[in-house]
Amino acid sequence: MSRRAWLISGAAVVAIIIVVVAIVVSVSGGDSSSDSSASSGGSVTGAAKVLALTKGIPQNGFTVGKASAPVKVQEFLDPQCPVCKKASGGAVAALVAGPVRSGTANLTVVPLKFIGSDSVTASQAIAAAAEQDRGFVYSDVLYANQGTENTGWVTPALLKDIAAAIPGIDVTAWETASTGDTAVNAVFAASDQATSAGVTATPTFVLTGPGGTKTLVGAVPATELLAAVKSVS
Repeated sequence: MSRRAWLISGAAVVAIIIVVVAIVVSVSGGDSSSDSSASSGGSVTGAAKVLALTKGIPQNGFTVGKASAPVKVQEFLDPQCPVCKKASGGAVAALVAGPVRSGTANLTVVPLKFIGSDSVTASQAIAAAAEQDRGFVYSDVLYANQGTENTGWVTPALLKDIAAAIPGIDVTAWETASTGDTAVNAVFAASDQATSAGVTATPTFVLTGPGGTKTLVGAVPATELLAAVKSVS
């Protein structure tokens, strides 16, 4: 079956995309490269855009969106993965601005350590933020500041600046938690979860809802991810 077969109503999906794009553009305020965090004292990029995207949406642990949402979306990701970064600014932003904000779906990020040691450190930083219900926001801001794989770009200073750029994070508590047992165990548990789900690449999206389960791999177009939400709703 072709991917287009999942588009139950092409016109409806296009209409959704138009609305979502308008929302994403409105919260971005233009080029995100000019967005830096003055509160962190560093040069963190993208925080304002992510905060605008998620404003008013419930957050719990690694999840953004209402717990009661009928569709659950898991995104298996690696903080160093450039394809994950592409998805973050495209399909994931559309998902949050549309079905997540409306209460149709929620999104849970599952940070993995596929690529290397920087992935481990960054995933633990996301897990530490999740302990303060900011896992998704932290991961999304981290993508905006992503460096080249396995070059040592994941520094303590960068990770701390990202935490400081996100309202609601107690930076001191986050810093302690980032190397604590809870964060370390969460990253190991994520790896086990990925293995059980048969995940072999990032990003992988696993959607479950009243209409069944669907898996998408890679930086899929926003239209495809939104159509998948409809197909399992």
